[in-house]
Amino acid sequence: MKQSIFLLEEQKDMVIIAMNYNRSTLQGMNKKLFDIAFNKVNQNLNPVELDGIEMILVSQALHKYGKFLSHSKQIKESVQYRIYGDIFEEIRKNFQRLNGPKFKESKTA
Repeated sequence: MKQSIFLLEEQKDMVIIAMNYNRSTLQGMNKKLFDIAFNKVNQNLNPVELDGIEMILVSQALHKYGKFLSHSKQIKESVQYRIYGDIFEEIRKNFQRLNGPKFKESKTA
């Protein structure tokens, strides 16, 4: 199951910048999984179709780049990236809540 996420041009640019930054820090299988999500975002398709893991990777990239900007004293930009990372995380949580496994609570004595 995938979530359709419409990205405005500015938002897409932010995601690509953050993912490019984060991509350079990855190796091996982590990089291969990351590249799948990166390629989906980098295409000219809108909305972007992402699964839960891919949304986590995007959210982590946005937060990591926001932290980098904070250390570089670019506070305003840092806050923008972190907020957008939080938004992506909320989208993922809602997606998981709606599409994840359903558990029945059993009554215990």
